[in-house]
Amino acid sequence: MAVLINRYAKALVDVSFKLGQHEVVEQELDQFDRLLRQNQELRAFYINPAISGDKKKAATVQLVSKLDLSKIASNFILVLVSRNRIVHFTEILKSVRQGIRDCLGIVQVGVTTSIKIDRESQQQLGLALTDVIGKEIQLQFEIDPGILGGVIMRVDDTIYDGSVLQQ
Repeated sequence: MAVLINRYAKALVDVSFKLGQHEVVEQELDQFDRLLRQNQELRAFYINPAISGDKKKAATVQLVSKLDLSKIASNFILVLVSRNRIVHFTEILKSVRQGIRDCLGIVQVGVTTSIKIDRESQQQLGLALTDVIGKEIQLQFEIDPGILGGVIMRVDDTIYDGSVLQQ
């Protein structure tokens, strides 16, 4: 399934960059994803095999129209609905985000600490990591009291464990 998810994501990323719409498309897909996650009935509607594809497509046309989504985002969502892939929307969106970051040369770094780090320390860590990695980075902070102290960083598939437990 991962190959299929990445194929859809790559196609959308390629099109959105060619048309210079990657930021808008990502924001609109985020909006649609929030709607799917917050609305249990809508999610059940798309999952229900008893509802025909035509009904799902017609409802989706109305929905994307009301949301005033761009043609690229609307068409992408309609393709997912017509091919019964909308149930994988969140995973596809994650892959789209990664594809956009890759095209922009941005590396996402996950930072896990036991306590919340103040804004100044976050910025210092970001600058230091930018120097080490040599690319623009995007930090994503997470708090896990279970690590006792220190920091764990994840850069792509590499984990740097500087936690107290590891030491």
